Amino acid sequence: MKFCKLLGLSYLIWGWCLLLVGQQNKLATKSVNLKNSEFVKIPAGWFTMGHDQRAPDQKPSHRIYLEAFEIGRFEVTNQEYYQFWQANKSHTPQDFPHNIGNWPERALEYPNQPVVGVSWVDAESFANWVGGRLPTEAEWEKAAAGPVDRLWPWGNNPTTKGPIFALANSWNGNDQYDNGLAPVGSYPQGKSYYGALDMAGNVWEWTSDWYSEIYYAYSPTHNPTGPKKGSWRVIRGGGWIDNINRCTTTMRLHLYPKLKLSFVGFRVLRPLSPNSTTETEK
Repeated sequence: MKFCKLLGLSYLIWGWCLLLVGQQNKLATKSVNLKNSEFVKIPAGWFTMGHDQRAPDQKPSHRIYLEAFEIGRFEVTNQEYYQFWQANKSHTPQDFPHNIGNWPERALEYPNQPVVGVSWVDAESFANWVGGRLPTEAEWEKAAAGPVDRLWPWGNNPTTKGPIFALANSWNGNDQYDNGLAPVGSYPQGKSYYGALDMAGNVWEWTSDWYSEIYYAYSPTHNPTGPKKGSWRVIRGGGWIDNINRCTTTMRLHLYPKLKLSFVGFRVLRPLSPNSTTETEK
């Protein structure tokens, strides 16, 4: 009888091992090259950055011209980052055993959730590895707000077109993923003017800029890239830990580049040729 129990336990363990290996192989067979369909094109042109009625570091609102680029339709997922991590183990995401889960187990269990627990250095390294880069703060804001100065990606009312769960993943928002991460693309009604998803809520997103609370006062009007040096990097968009009123297109927050938090991820940008469509031609 004891032998039978041990044999049964051995088969159970063996089965779990096969399942784990199968999940790892499944992730490994997916190409990490981001497809063109996973990007949205942002044409060259002007937009208004900042907001005169918001926090001091969002003032003054000012007109900015950006060259054309394309940005990830979604935040980078666990599945995508897992393949990068297999080749670059020095960029291991932080473990969060009490809520989000440990790495790499959470990549296997939740492949379509946005990767979190990554530093600015990790995010920039991944972006470079797939042939892109992190967006500047201005590029991120234009992709989120569009040329029509939306305070949220979908408009100027946080609850436009139905209940809040249809638009973004925020704290206590009745969004079906309350107080935790949602799979990317879970809120198609909350898409931005250009079609990017999850630019409000779910996770804050690293940008390439150093932070300065007075940068808007002296920012160049064409293709600004932020201060030349600093102590913090800018993150944008709000996350699952935030009230929807903090998940605006103009909200700015800053973190030390080496911090790895359960509510911060990123998306990838790729420049386009100067001959791409301009805003007036669109």
